Amino acid sequence: MEKRVSMLLLIIAVFVLSDVADGKAKAGSEDGDIIDCVDIHKQPAFDHPAMRNPHNSVGSCTMQMRPSFDLPTEKLDTRNKSSRSVILQTWQKSGSCPKGTVPIRRIRKQDLLRAASLEQFGTKPPKNFSASNRTDTKNIISPPVPPSINNTKLRLPSTINLPSPINRSSAILITVGYNYFGAQGDINLWNPTVDLPDDYTTAQIWLKAGPANNFESIEAGWVVNPKLYSNHKTRLFAYWTKDKYKSTGCFDLTCAGFVQTSTEVALGAALYPVSSSGGPQYLVTVGIYQDNKTGHWWLKCGDNAVIGYWPKEMFEYLSHSATSVEWGGEVYSQNVKKGPPHTKTQMGSGSFALDLENSAAYIKQVRIIDDDSLQPKYPDWVVTGSDEENCYSAFNYVQGNNDEPVFFFGGPGQNPRCMVSMLLLLMAVFVLSDVADVKAKARVTLSGIDKKLKILNKPAVKSINSEDGDIIDCVDINKQPAFDHPALRNHKIQMRPSFDLPTEKLDRRNESSQPVIQQTWQKCGSCPEGTVPIRRIRKQDLLRAASLEQFGTKPPNIPSAASNKTDTINIISPPSINNTKPNFLSPINRSSAILATVGYNYIGAQGDINLWNPAVDLPDDYTTGQIWLKGGPGNNFESIEAGWVVNPKLYGDHATRLFAYWTKDAYKTTGCFDITCAGFVQTNPKVALGVALQPLSSSGGPQYYIPIGTYRDPDTENWWLKIGQNYEVVVGYWPKELFGYLSRSAIMVEWGGEVYSTNVKKGPPHTKTQMGSGSSAQTLEGSAASILHVRIKDYSLQLKYPEWVGTGSDESYCYSALNYVPGYTVEPVFYFGGPGQGPLCP
Repeated sequence: MEKRVSMLLLIIAVFVLSDVADGKAKAGSEDGDIIDCVDIHKQPAFDHPAMRNPHNSVGSCTMQMRPSFDLPTEKLDTRNKSSRSVILQTWQKSGSCPKGTVPIRRIRKQDLLRAASLEQFGTKPPKNFSASNRTDTKNIISPPVPPSINNTKLRLPSTINLPSPINRSSAILITVGYNYFGAQGDINLWNPTVDLPDDYTTAQIWLKAGPANNFESIEAGWVVNPKLYSNHKTRLFAYWTKDKYKSTGCFDLTCAGFVQTSTEVALGAALYPVSSSGGPQYLVTVGIYQDNKTGHWWLKCGDNAVIGYWPKEMFEYLSHSATSVEWGGEVYSQNVKKGPPHTKTQMGSGSFALDLENSAAYIKQVRIIDDDSLQPKYPDWVVTGSDEENCYSAFNYVQGNNDEPVFFFGGPGQNPRCMVSMLLLLMAVFVLSDVADVKAKARVTLSGIDKKLKILNKPAVKSINSEDGDIIDCVDINKQPAFDHPALRNHKIQMRPSFDLPTEKLDRRNESSQPVIQQTWQKCGSCPEGTVPIRRIRKQDLLRAASLEQFGTKPPNIPSAASNKTDTINIISPPSINNTKPNFLSPINRSSAILATVGYNYIGAQGDINLWNPAVDLPDDYTTGQIWLKGGPGNNFESIEAGWVVNPKLYGDHATRLFAYWTKDAYKTTGCFDITCAGFVQTNPKVALGVALQPLSSSGGPQYYIPIGTYRDPDTENWWLKIGQNYEVVVGYWPKELFGYLSRSAIMVEWGGEVYSTNVKKGPPHTKTQMGSGSSAQTLEGSAASILHVRIKDYSLQLKYPEWVGTGSDESYCYSALNYVPGYTVEPVFYFGGPGQGPLCP
């Protein structure tokens, strides 16, 4: 072994010395690299057997100095001013290469010594498969619809097989079905953590062709690969293989193959600056295009930086075209899809895809060039997939009605959700004989989604694109979704309440407590008279739902399997009502911390709810701060609710949003959030349900509140929702026709927080979804979430503090409740919340 290393080092030394004579050796870069300026005709590429004809001098293989076509250019999307295009490399601070040379990162002794063997230096390790000698398949989200199925454009092979080896984990966006002659994307630059000595992590574009068990691939993007490059810098890379990484190909110029033509950009060199969570976002544009005259594949980075090309002589299938394109991230480690423990190597930014912009890594302006169009375009068909969705995830997110999707990807690797994912769901396999059946099923699914969207999204008089990604449609007030409800088809809309609420001046003794009702979309416009603002529902919203029927709903109450009845919340000091104790039902899939009152007929309730943005852990979890008014039996109650919620599954992000809810049967089959079903009648042209609220409270900082009240109209028996300072903003109402018991009054009022998760009230691990501020109630003002000015209205027709209240929590070590009296003359302040999983809540 030592003899072979010495021999190779001698060859490298001779090579470098000859380059110094022919070109110029650069001084060391500040990041430790040495960049050699090598005569362009003496670069490593020409050691490849296929290019000794000679490729760099005469004949059919003459070196090509520039593409024979104009590479596509597209202006970077700069609507988010924090996104900046970058192609800066650290070594460029130290100088430049002269004309006629190309910058090549020098390989040193320590680089070779880190390799598993000399033969494997600079290569991606071969793909390892399971003991069954077959390739596991990637979990593909939303089984794909075949592109352009018209019996002529369909170019699907007998099967579409996305191999997923056990030593790699990826999260990708993919397109197939055509011949591809180019692909590009603006790849978000990050510096993820690499855990184990042999691990690496990439963000890249792949173009592939050939059989799945022996495909050809050309790839480019950024990589963190300490074993190859000696440190944890984020670096520009290019890669190729002719046999699925078995014995051909390499990173950058560590083997013969890629022909470099650029004098300004070095493959394998560090990129800067990189993005930071919540800070500026930096992008590198990467594009790969086939020259239609020579057949070579050109690599372009940045706006105009043509780096070089992979000669067509190196390939068989790719000499014609690619048959699939992928965008996304890949983590190599021996500790993926096995174990535990899983590797802690991160993908992308280290955040999951659903964390979205400024937190998750993304690829914008995804483009392909196919044989139907010689211009870059968004693919006709794409689908996302991830090998280990609880470790690394993928999400194609549409930010606006007229915007194309942005592909988000990444994850932290090892975490409580990242368990062994050896065999995930089979990818959709298309057998040509079954295409007709696939088409029929796909059309049924798409038809159902399109029909649902048409029902939910009424024609807009005006549409407003909010800066947070929402689209607000200004809908004719008489054509809103409420009137699709069978009980409301002859309903006469009530434009305002028939009563005036008693007003109460806000307690200003704590000057940091401020009422708030600001919604992000209001910065971008307003709705005209006669319309109401309604948040538009989009296809991706429906695709996140468990089913079209369950979209916009709270999951039904699930009783305990052991007792076959619903557990009861622990209420402190409940009153006796007719010698019986009230039953506070607590289903096993929810955990709440509440202040409750019973014993009277309630026709109104209100409170100033502290605004926070708690973390949501699992994909189906949500968390609220709210008020409930309930009537009817415990196993089939009616409820109207309002407050704030963080619900990524419903809304697509982690924003704190205003919500309203109703149900007639304890969430079994009726009701929904906001206006995601027929029911709530909106009358306000300035406030939209389901949209983001601002500003939010911070620990030790200013505290913000949203006053929320619900009141029964004595004349019409409709239940009105009011918000804002002194409850002056009338949002709309729940018509009496929706209810039975609540058409008369409520018999219980609750204030507090609720966490929904399948990981509450069961064995560890408990969900980490937070309630309130994420701090327990006992931490009090400025740390815990609170509700001020708790009020009810009974048949005395006066707003007043309840004559009796009790506090309760389902899981007091996870989420707590405390009604705290700060002084003898001051009424109690209700505090609630908690972190979820922690030392006291395993």
